[in-house]
Amino acid sequence: MGTTAALAAIVGAAVLAAAPYPPSTRGTGTEPTAGRGTGAGVAFHPHFALATYDAIGGDYVLYLTPKKVSCTATELAATPYLTVSIVTAGSPLVVGKPSLQRGDKNFVQVDFYVSRTHYYAVQPGVRLVLTRVDARQNRLWHGRLHVPLTHFEGKLFSFTGTFAAGWCGRV
Repeated sequence: MGTTAALAAIVGAAVLAAAPYPPSTRGTGTEPTAGRGTGAGVAFHPHFALATYDAIGGDYVLYLTPKKVSCTATELAATPYLTVSIVTAGSPLVVGKPSLQRGDKNFVQVDFYVSRTHYYAVQPGVRLVLTRVDARQNRLWHGRLHVPLTHFEGKLFSFTGTFAAGWCGRV
C-alpha cells in the first residue's frame, strides 16, 4: 500500500492553510443518506453520516457509515465505511456546485475503509457537491458524492450516493 502512504504525504503537505471555521450556513439541500459502491471487492452502503472539522489538519471530513457512530468515536465506525476529506487551502467551502479539484491545495479525497486497518484513497475524478452546510448545533450538511470507476492496485473502486450528515464540529 505504498501508493496510499504517498497520498497521505500529499494530503499532509496540502493542509498548510486551515479551512475557515466554522463555515457559514448556505444552501437548501435535503438529500437523505443513501448510496452504493464498491471498493476492493467490498460493497459500500452507507445509512448514516457525520460532518467534522479536523482541527489538526485544518480540513473538513465526512464519514459515511453503515451504522450510527458518535462524533467522539468515529474511529470505531463499523466497516466498511467511507471518509471524504475536503481540503480547501484556507478558502471557504464550495456550496451548490462541485468542490474544487486543484492539485494539492484544493481537493476532495475519498478513503474506502475495507477493514479496521486497511483503506484505499481515491482522489482524481471525485465529485462532491455540498448542497447545504449548516454549522449550528444539531444541524445537517447535505450533498452528493460520486467516485467514478477507478482502477487502483489491481482493484476497482466506485461510489454514487447522497448524504445528510450531522454536524459534529471540531474533533
